[in-house]
Amino acid sequence: MPPFSARDVLEITTARSPPGDGAGPPARPLSSPFRQACWRPDRPPWPHRRRRPGRWPPTRAARSSPRISTRRAGPPATSPGAGPAIITGPVPSQGKPGDPAHDYIFYSTPFDLKKAGYEEQEYFIQGTATRYPSSPTAAQQMQPAQPVGTMPYETRIVVRRPIDPRRSAGIAVVDWQNVTAGHDIDTEWGTSGDFFVRHGWTWIGASVQRVGVNGATTGATAGLGLRQWSPQRYGALDVTDGGTVMDDSQSFDIYSQIGELAKGTSRHDPLSDLHIRDVYAGGASQSGVFLGVYYNTVQPLQHVYDGFLFALSDSALPPRSGVGTKAIRVFTENDIFRGEAVASQRVPDSASLRTWEIAGASHVPAYSTATDPNDFRATLGGIQTREFGAAPLVDCVNPGPSQVQSFAVFHAAYSALNTWVRAGVAPRPAQPLAVIDPGPPATFARDQDGLAEGGIRLPDVAVPTSLNNGVNAPASLTNPLSAFCVLYGTHTAFTQDQLSALYTSNRDYRQQVAADVRLLQAQHFLLPEDAGAFRQQARDTDVTG
Repeated sequence: MPPFSARDVLEITTARSPPGDGAGPPARPLSSPFRQACWRPDRPPWPHRRRRPGRWPPTRAARSSPRISTRRAGPPATSPGAGPAIITGPVPSQGKPGDPAHDYIFYSTPFDLKKAGYEEQEYFIQGTATRYPSSPTAAQQMQPAQPVGTMPYETRIVVRRPIDPRRSAGIAVVDWQNVTAGHDIDTEWGTSGDFFVRHGWTWIGASVQRVGVNGATTGATAGLGLRQWSPQRYGALDVTDGGTVMDDSQSFDIYSQIGELAKGTSRHDPLSDLHIRDVYAGGASQSGVFLGVYYNTVQPLQHVYDGFLFALSDSALPPRSGVGTKAIRVFTENDIFRGEAVASQRVPDSASLRTWEIAGASHVPAYSTATDPNDFRATLGGIQTREFGAAPLVDCVNPGPSQVQSFAVFHAAYSALNTWVRAGVAPRPAQPLAVIDPGPPATFARDQDGLAEGGIRLPDVAVPTSLNNGVNAPASLTNPLSAFCVLYGTHTAFTQDQLSALYTSNRDYRQQVAADVRLLQAQHFLLPEDAGAFRQQARDTDVTG
């Protein structure tokens, strides 16, 4: 297996423009063992009164009182950083998801929102963004960002929220849309949408980067942006100032303005009825890199966000302690395997930072590549195929991706972040993975079955029936997208001899799973609401042959 350096990883998993241009992993036709099994409403749909789309009276552009409109308008006149000057919407959809006319919300979730008392809405926002360096030096990341200009923009946000405002917990997550695949991917919803719904949180998908809105111009994922996918719906959106700004320097302030919109209290703000008090920044992989830069350089300017969850990556420098905003980083074994030698990967926990590492898990998990278009977690599988058609298969050395159900740890991480922010109770420190040599690639201490030692150990690893790890590579590059095999990890079922050596009976296996679930709950790395899915999986598994 050829080694991949930290630089290779950065080139593959980031979408900095113009060099990266948004290349990303294709769909992988594997089934998700859980699908929506972990989501069950804890009570019937709540009584509600549906708000009707309409026109709110315009007001002077300001952070607390944006202008709301139901029709397109010309360029706004507003001062830099004054928040979205114009909000258009909710933008109606003329077709259902999958309609070839593409006049519906891109990546509309298949989650049964109505049953859960939720709704999905899309808004277009216009304003002026202050530009900040998108690739700051190490020295620049040690201090607040300095502006490099301003520019007008128009983009979109997608909101998944309680229909009845009384169900709102007063919390929102703004998901920095990942654009590694050449288009927006709502990674935080794919891992934690069921958690958000169960707890009354609002999810806001933020389209802030060139590749997601205007589209990549070169490479295997060129031409997949919102404007290309649906010119009639998204043709007026632009975050490049007419093609003159191609470095995503606008993305940071647009992200700030969206966070401020979530907290708006004006009666003209379409989210004000949710009474959102705390807004958390979330993003995975490439988005985590940008969020890392945001945390170190832009968050200190106004402290728009109340907490951060970095999924699978962060900036080349760790979140600096001087910022003070609470942050949790969640890495998989695959991330550590590829990036242990990166200076930011291993830093000690602090008064504002926790790092959790998931044994056996991969950057691209199996559940995200499930082929079912009705699986809300299938953001690189069925949902992607619905929007673009089937992608060619990648050719990897090992079967994969890893089937470790890492989303359960992300649920726990969001819960812990919220408790930390609201109650001041710090999350429990997590044991790191046992690294022998940082490499790259890193070498782990492994048990007799090849499973990495240390880290957060879900039942898929602690009580295994297969080998799941974070190691893989392309077998060939006939399909250029096979380069993304490095993100997939490995899944190989154990032989019956291996299973018989581990478990005396199905009852023995299930008792061990139950014990691991209890331990994870006691450590607060697994929520009680997710424990049942692991126990059910154990009941459905036969280890006796």
